[in-house]
Order: sequence, then structure tokens, then C-alpha cells
Amino acid sequence: MNKKYMFRTIIIFGIFFIIIGVSLIPSTGKTGKLIEEKKLNHLGVSDINGIYYLRDDDPLNYLDEGSLLRGLPFEEEVTLCGLFILFHFAEKDDYLENLTIYNIYYHIWQKSPENPFEGEIFDLGYYTSRGHNTYMNESITINTSENIDIVNNYRLIQAMHYVNPDITYFDSEGIYNFTIKLIGNGPNIRTYPNQYSFIILNLEDNSTLKSYDSDGDYLNDFDELFIYYTNPYDIDTDNDGVSDYFEYIAGTDPNDTSDFPIINNPPGKITITGPNGGKPNVSYQFTFNAVDPDGDYVKYIIDWGDTDSYSSIFVPSGTDVTLSHTWTSKGSYLIKAKAKDEFGIFGPETTKTVNVPRIKSINTGFLNFLKIHRNIFTILQFFLGKFNLL
Repeated sequence: MNKKYMFRTIIIFGIFFIIIGVSLIPSTGKTGKLIEEKKLNHLGVSDINGIYYLRDDDPLNYLDEGSLLRGLPFEEEVTLCGLFILFHFAEKDDYLENLTIYNIYYHIWQKSPENPFEGEIFDLGYYTSRGHNTYMNESITINTSENIDIVNNYRLIQAMHYVNPDITYFDSEGIYNFTIKLIGNGPNIRTYPNQYSFIILNLEDNSTLKSYDSDGDYLNDFDELFIYYTNPYDIDTDNDGVSDYFEYIAGTDPNDTSDFPIINNPPGKITITGPNGGKPNVSYQFTFNAVDPDGDYVKYIIDWGDTDSYSSIFVPSGTDVTLSHTWTSKGSYLIKAKAKDEFGIFGPETTKTVNVPRIKSINTGFLNFLKIHRNIFTILQFFLGKFNLL
């Protein structure tokens, strides 16, 4: 009976697992279509939102043509001409959907014109064809004298361009016809590892930007774009080794590689040279020395362990300062010393213990008695020796 029961149980479970297994096999209907869509997505269905750098890398080497690419430049690139310059969309990808541009954020380093009265006004806009001409579908006017910043004779121009989505509508691969243009007297745009010119397509609204920190530098994207005028996708916009956030804290220009905060290191630990013990009411000398790694002037602040303390004047880094001190009472005293540099930064504290014991006094009355009666003791010593009693 038990064998029959076990055999029947095995048969039932076998049929159950076969049914479950068949149900997990994908069909050629809706499930198969979803799998194919996932494969297509993996191949690179892309949108066009985000940052593009104005790169001077036109394959025909025209001075007035460049490209819009997501990749950062690694060397200085300048695109210039006497009348107009243009940047073609060149970010290769599989654009399999219809694409629309609603706005363009411009962040451009434009060289200061040699004659400001003739070269300050420019037209900035876009064209939906790669044609090499001055025609634009829509444009805005910018004045380089109304700049945000000036670094190395280049002016930072910022602008928002709300475009007509009926014009900036592209049928997938048609996005490669999109071109940014700058027209005026001698346009000259620079992009560099520490001075980026870029655009952002379809920039989000302000509240959304405030919720983003794309580069993780503790400054949200809105503040970077519209308050500090930095690159929200680069933690160190000017590439000077100091983050945009730290430059904001220090009050320096995060777009100027030559303007960076001085990182002040504290002085080193003081060395104390002197005796470990002494007597009350006796003056002892101690020498103090501290080295500042930045070569800053330092002052020594000393607590003698009693009621006295001392603060020296500022002296060059590594200078010996020798001081005298007297303890008036017995005890164990802990000297504490630390150095402060000229910018107010303290170094670590050094301590030294000095033991000042009590002086054992001798009975002076007994000494006087011995002096007065020394002759008696001399005679007494003679007789004791005479009778061999010593």
C-alpha cells in the first residue's frame, strides 16, 4: 500500500511541474513582442535631453564649424570666423523615436571683441539643416557686455531660448540636421578643460533642477546654472583641483582656474625642551619650537600649569622661543603649549610635566648649638680617645 501511494504521489507531482514549466515558456505573441522591445532598448533608443559641449572638431577642419557632443574636451578648442560659426549635432546613437526640442540653455565663452562698439551684439539661434550659411529658424540677441564673468579675455554669456516645438520636431535620425549658430562681428567661442562652452537641450523646470545634484558636489543643478554659473555635470568646473562647492564656501570664482582658495594647513606640534623638575622659587628655562607646513608665521601660546600663561609675538616658522618660568609652590605642573599661524589656525597641543618638590629644611638652632660648643666636643673627643672609648 505504501509503495502504491508513493508511486501515485510522484506521478501527480510530475504532472504538476510539467504544467508549471510549460506556462513559463514565452509565447510568440505579446510576450515575444516585449522581449524584442527590450532588445531594441538595449541597442540604444535615446532621447536628446541633456548637455552638449561646443567642440571644435569638424572633420573638414573649417575654422567656423564645430560639433555638439556630450564628451568633455581634453584640450583647448576655439571655433572662430569673421561673421558666423556653427555647431552641428553629432552625438551618434540609435534615435528610433520622434524627437522634439522645447528649449535651449546656452552657456558660452565668447572672446571679448577688440572693438567693443562694433562687436558686442550677436544673434544666437538654431537651424534645422546642416547648410553652411547664416540662415536660422529662430534666434535671440545677446550682448557680450552683459556678461556674467570674464576670464582670460573671454566673457561668459548665459541665455535661455524657448523655441517653437513645431519647428524643432525631428523624425528620429533627422536630429543630425540640428545646428547651433552664432552670427555677428568676429564670433569666437572657446571650450577648454577649465572653461566649457555648452548647451543643454530641454532643460527641466526650476523646481526639478533644485532637486538634482548631477555631479554630487552639494550644489543643486539650479544653483550651479543660475547662481554660480558653473557646470552642473562637473564637480570642478575650472579644473583647479578645488570643487565648485568649496569655492562657493571660500568666495572664489569657480570658473577661474587662477582664482582658488588658499588651503591653510595648521602648524605642527610644538616641541618643548627643558628640565623635568626643579625647586620652588627658582627660575628655569624652556625652549619652544613649531614648524608650519605652509611657512606661515606662528605664535606660541603657553599655559605653565599654575596661574600664569604666555602668548608670544608672531615669529617665522621653526623659530626657537626660549622663556623662563618660576613655580612658587611644590607640586606637579603640566605645561601646555600650542602654535597658531597668522591665519588663526591652531596646531595640536603639546604637554610636558615638571615636578617641583618641597625643599627639606634643617633645624638651624641645632646647627648654631654645634657651632658654639664645638670646642667642648673637641675636648670630649680627646678624652674618649685617651681611654680607648672611641
